[in-house]
Amino acid sequence: MPRYARIRLAAIIGASLLSASAHAVDTSFDMGARIYTKHLYTNDDSQGLVWLGNPFWYDQIAGGNGVGSELELTFKGRASRYVTAGARVASRFGERWQDYWESGTKMYGDTVNTSGDSVGMNRASYLKLRGTWIELQPEWAFVDVLRVGSSDLSMFNPWTIGKLRYIDRDNGRGYFLSGHLGAQRELTWIAAAIALPKLWVGPWWSTGIGDPALENPFWSRDWAYATTLRWRASEQTTLRLTADMTQDLETDLSDPDALGSTNPNCVDALGSPIPGCQADHAVDVYTRYHSANATLQVEQELGDAMRLDGTLAFSRQRIDTTLSANGVARNQGISPIVYKDTNAFAGTMRLTADDPFGLGVSFKAEYFNIGQDYNAIFGARREADVLLTDGFLGGGQLPTLNLANEFVDFGEAWVESCIGWHGGTGVLAFENEDGDLSVNAEYTFITYNTDAQDRNVDTVYPDFLHSEGYTDIGLYDYANVYDRGRDPRSVYRKNQWRRSQIMVLNGKKLFDIGRGLELHIKAKYIHDEDYRSLKGPGATTDDYLGKIMIGRIKVVLPVLDGLKLAAGTQIDRWYETNRRGTLELGYGDDVTKRHTVFAQARYSFGGFRAGYHLEYINKLQERERESDQRWSVWRSKATVEVAW
Repeated sequence: MPRYARIRLAAIIGASLLSASAHAVDTSFDMGARIYTKHLYTNDDSQGLVWLGNPFWYDQIAGGNGVGSELELTFKGRASRYVTAGARVASRFGERWQDYWESGTKMYGDTVNTSGDSVGMNRASYLKLRGTWIELQPEWAFVDVLRVGSSDLSMFNPWTIGKLRYIDRDNGRGYFLSGHLGAQRELTWIAAAIALPKLWVGPWWSTGIGDPALENPFWSRDWAYATTLRWRASEQTTLRLTADMTQDLETDLSDPDALGSTNPNCVDALGSPIPGCQADHAVDVYTRYHSANATLQVEQELGDAMRLDGTLAFSRQRIDTTLSANGVARNQGISPIVYKDTNAFAGTMRLTADDPFGLGVSFKAEYFNIGQDYNAIFGARREADVLLTDGFLGGGQLPTLNLANEFVDFGEAWVESCIGWHGGTGVLAFENEDGDLSVNAEYTFITYNTDAQDRNVDTVYPDFLHSEGYTDIGLYDYANVYDRGRDPRSVYRKNQWRRSQIMVLNGKKLFDIGRGLELHIKAKYIHDEDYRSLKGPGATTDDYLGKIMIGRIKVVLPVLDGLKLAAGTQIDRWYETNRRGTLELGYGDDVTKRHTVFAQARYSFGGFRAGYHLEYINKLQERERESDQRWSVWRSKATVEVAW
């Protein structure tokens, strides 16, 4: 080979290697997988894979007896140093192991049979595209990232647009632009346009679908717009401004170009031309529902051990009653909005002191005041919390009527609406020097901005049908056939003058037994008083008083590497005077006695994780005006998971 040819060949090979090396640096592709299996057992005859499913639609999933698996695939790639993208694919969680040869078709109507074509796609474990996103770093001044596609919306807050619940974590899609100002990024910002979910944001829990006022709902142009700005004013002070608005559009049916137009030929009932009516192949739209929320949050460091956090929030909604039927009047008081135009404010202020005196004693104090009409229609619906208090249900409080406590298994945390709450919480915590003993005590006092006499709960304010009695989330059913008490979304009543006190004591002690035995205790007392009617006939005979006492003890012991066993018990006593009834028919006193014992196991080894929970519940509800009710329930949940 001539010398010059060898030189040229070496140059080509070198250039190719450099190109391959550069390409290897700039691009990449990663793939992950996860297998999740769950087994539910309950001593009843329900069949399904989730204890509490959808309350309004038959979903073939809910039930307490079944075992099923889910496969999840995640993809992430980098096209260049400027562009990354990702996606998630997961199987439909609904196929029980006994359904293993279902094809996904439904050839025999609603008849369940032994063929593989009997129950449809819910039982076929088909793979579904769950989330896709692309991120571009354009290297523009003041702009950091442009994201197109899926997001969990966690960049905002529960008062405005909240982080999506876990099962919907990448269902939200939109355009997200983020950037900064200042050499030290003193100001950062995010602006977003988010496709409005047709399912739950708006009247009738939809953007028009299912609303009796609409024949042809139009949802493909419904959007939410949001922004958040974070300003680091100083080393000690940070300000955050977050705002959003939603807009639900519907077509003008008087437009001759609209589908189902009332004037397709631009003539009235007498055949005369309608002035100004003319087809132009364009359709006018009106706003069916509009909402806006905004918060100003302040984070102030008060030295090394103290911190002050404050939130001021504003809420607004506007409804076109010609495009939205009255869900309060027509749906038994079950509605995610108050049926009128509203403006409202809310605010919280929290002081935190982390062992300021070096004695192991810390404290927190919070003041909250949430207006009776405040409603974050697109806010967080679950798995979030805006208040310090343990609350009534122990799972968090959210300023919305749009809570999502469905698609859960027993034992999972529940959220409750805190709309109208006004009061304060104090928490005192102690941890000893060795770290083997911790105790915290909480006291909360609540008055209610929703107190009223003769409130219109027939056509304006939703009462969610079941508004009386302490809520039993452990034996809950949406139809309330078991008399489980108040709906967690029920914040409005016709007559109310209510005061509540919540006292909680938590403790944890570590003993030098075996690999380290942990003892957990919790004691809770709720004093809930509502005078209901303040004057008039029967004003003193309808007063409600609830004395709720809960005690729980749990022991945890590691027995092997990666294996922990636990056991415990909980005792509940609920004494409720005038729990249910009416002024006309009278009220009855109820006493609830519940005992729960449980055992748990957790195992983790080499990427393999498994869990097991078994419990027995014995509950007696002694009712003065109705027959007593008793439960004797065994139930368990087992999970197995591996990811790679």
